[in-house]
Amino acid sequence: MKALTKFALVVLGLALLMGASVSVAQQPLTGPQILQRVEEKGGIGGTQGELISDVKFDIIGKDKKTATNEFRFFSRRKKGEPDKLLIAFVKPDDVRGTLFLSIKPENKDADLWLYLPALGAVKQLVNTQERKGSFAGSNLSFEDLGSGFKYSESYTADEKVTEEKIKIADKEYTTYVLTLRVKKEKEKTEDYPVRKLWVEKTEFIVLKGEGYNKTNKLENVFEALALGKFENDTVLDKVLIKNVLDGSQTTITFLGRKRPAQPLPDNLFDPNNLKNLKIDDLLKL
Repeated sequence: MKALTKFALVVLGLALLMGASVSVAQQPLTGPQILQRVEEKGGIGGTQGELISDVKFDIIGKDKKTATNEFRFFSRRKKGEPDKLLIAFVKPDDVRGTLFLSIKPENKDADLWLYLPALGAVKQLVNTQERKGSFAGSNLSFEDLGSGFKYSESYTADEKVTEEKIKIADKEYTTYVLTLRVKKEKEKTEDYPVRKLWVEKTEFIVLKGEGYNKTNKLENVFEALALGKFENDTVLDKVLIKNVLDGSQTTITFLGRKRPAQPLPDNLFDPNNLKNLKIDDLLKL
């Protein structure tokens, strides 16, 4: 099934220029400026530096069957270096120890690998069908997770933006509404020619997203269900991704986030070392 927005998320902020006694009027932000600020923020559930996150997926398939999976995410995001993500499958027991690795250089497609402990084999995901395959039966694909939700690599934001209020729990947020259009060179590889993002105005976190398919029908929706705080940033604590055409959906809950006590070892992100990583050891990091 297709995933929503390369879930992903974040854009450019207002600067207030102050003189001795006169303040200069703020200039309206353009869509490209806002999208730039979104991506500087780090994407869906992302942040700069090294981070360990415990994440739960509650899945309802288009056949209405349900499943719950738990994962540990290890991420490294440093300017001038490829983004790296290792996902360890924790629950259920029949997939425990499965590993997914993504290494994404800037402005290039991510390299993706999957380690299946039952087979003792590491497989690189190369062709489109493999890369766009459903991650653990969810509404996200392997490629979505590997891409880091960097929209600007595949889309151009319209200059003009509008504003709209969104309510999450009992709090209302003012958002910029961006329209993104796929770049010509990406038309064959992107599922959604048009996307819309609702970006919170002060912290530039994406609170909602929509993906419109090649027949111009709304197909996928991303919605923030709960927000929290990590360090000094507002973060997504719970999100819903759903396919409005086939009825499938995935609720993603961040159970916890932490900085590693020691720098993550480089071999954590080495595809040649995946067979040597043990889930019990990973859970101790």
